[in-house]
Amino acid sequence: MSVREWLENSNKALLVTGARQTGKTWLIRDEIKKSGYNKFEINFIDQPDIVSYLNAKISAEEFLIRLKMIMPEECKVHETVVFFDEIQKCPEIVTKIKFLVDEGSFKYAMSGSLLRVELKGIASASVGYLTVLKMYSLDFEEFMIANNVSNVTLDMLKERFEMCIPIDDFIHQRLLTMFFIYLIVGGMPDAVKTYIETKDNITYLPIYLCYLLKEKKLEKMIIDLDLSGL
Repeated sequence: MSVREWLENSNKALLVTGARQTGKTWLIRDEIKKSGYNKFEINFIDQPDIVSYLNAKISAEEFLIRLKMIMPEECKVHETVVFFDEIQKCPEIVTKIKFLVDEGSFKYAMSGSLLRVELKGIASASVGYLTVLKMYSLDFEEFMIANNVSNVTLDMLKERFEMCIPIDDFIHQRLLTMFFIYLIVGGMPDAVKTYIETKDNITYLPIYLCYLLKEKKLEKMIIDLDLSGL
């Protein structure tokens, strides 16, 4: 299930986990914006005072009352997604999910990092009321898509891989060069975005890549890599 499918079809709460900087917050915000729902967002790192306000040992009913008291007027019942970001700083909220989902005033989305430790034994209590999605960094296929490798090339690679047929050496070398870049840049969305936006300027390339270029261990074609014809 995707975030969009959850917004359209699910009555459960949503928890998106994964490493930091994988785009969890951006994805949830973007999908809520496109869905037409209003959004009320709390970030438990940027708003530490809210932690003590909502993290007290209060009943679920009192929690909902306190939540409504800090929500703006435009956040109407049945038209709003409440988004708790950096939930690892206030994991007790998950224990109240069953009541919040059953009460039904709002949809609830949560995201956080390193939740396996913080939520050990908690999320299991919300089975049936909580959809858990895990986000990862970009894999190499997604890195190629971000760098405008065509669908024709991607389909060809998949077909050749499944049939164990070698690809043309020219294309192989070009994609191998891109794979080397992927190993250096990594798959974190912000790093990939920065690379795509600044790859024509050696000043902004990763230090190790600059070293390889300086020592002429990699061809300068890496900077000028253009796979638009693939």
